Amino acid sequence: MTLTPLAAQLLDAQVAWLLARFSGEEAEAVADDVLDDLMALGEQVRLAELISADDAKAGLRLILEQVPPSTAASTFVAVVAEVVKAGPSESFTLSDLIQREHVEALATEAFGLADVAESFLDQIAESPLVATVASRFLGRVVADVLATNRAVAEKVPGLGSLVSLGSSMAGKVASAADKQFEALLGDTAGRGATFAMRRLNKVVVETLKDPAAQQAALEIFDLYADRPIGRFTAGASAEDLHRVAGLVQDAVIAGAASAPVGSLVDSLVDGFYAVYAETPLTTVVEDLGIGPDDVRGHLHRALPPLLKAAVGSGEVERILRLRLEPFYASPEVASLTR
Repeated sequence: MTLTPLAAQLLDAQVAWLLARFSGEEAEAVADDVLDDLMALGEQVRLAELISADDAKAGLRLILEQVPPSTAASTFVAVVAEVVKAGPSESFTLSDLIQREHVEALATEAFGLADVAESFLDQIAESPLVATVASRFLGRVVADVLATNRAVAEKVPGLGSLVSLGSSMAGKVASAADKQFEALLGDTAGRGATFAMRRLNKVVVETLKDPAAQQAALEIFDLYADRPIGRFTAGASAEDLHRVAGLVQDAVIAGAASAPVGSLVDSLVDGFYAVYAETPLTTVVEDLGIGPDDVRGHLHRALPPLLKAAVGSGEVERILRLRLEPFYASPEVASLTR
């Protein structure tokens, strides 16, 4: 249906009035009015009324499935690699990142989990390959200790030859025993490796339980707390960082879309809604540590330029005419403007 001449004039007048309000001196007042309305609405609308828990779960799952492999995510990963390679623009120290009391609290909690660490280490000791690596590690430690003792003993007249003799005899006995037992017992090496792994676990756990270990960790922090942190990637090329960043992204892509992560998201949403489902939106925002004045301040700075830019592009006028013209072309308006 076509517009009557008067209806067309009314449409033009309303569109022009709205454009002037959105882009002129009244833009800030319009933004304030919109913000007031939104804030008032947020005080009345509950979280569950805005979006249900099921819709929130579906939205988060979609984000986890689509965002990590997206072009924007890949671009961001490349940017992160470049930033890491370039290093910080300003010098900073370890104490600028974390305070000592926080380090001490974290160390207390970490060293207090020695029993948990023991259980975990005992579980991974069942892996033959891990146990073998641990056995070799212990063997190298023992060899280094013997070599150090021999070097010290050689400085004492008569003691060096005695230590060398003892080490030589022990080596021959161990070598002979290894050959005999390896021939007689096929899995002796594997059992020995597991035993070595458990002994290493025992050493680690006892070290964690030693109060001196926590003090040593704090001393390490104190040693480096005030030293400038340099670039951590000095020996890596840009290609290396991009490759590592890509591998991390691939891992996130596979893990974020997995069933366990989806179940975790569902549980987190259910827990959040159990607390905040019947809470007004403004209260939810305040509980997140963001006050109404903070929200208003940021939106007040962002809305006026956004409105002016949208009007300048011509899209606002097109959208307004597209939405208003059917009303002015309706039979009801036509009957009033003939």
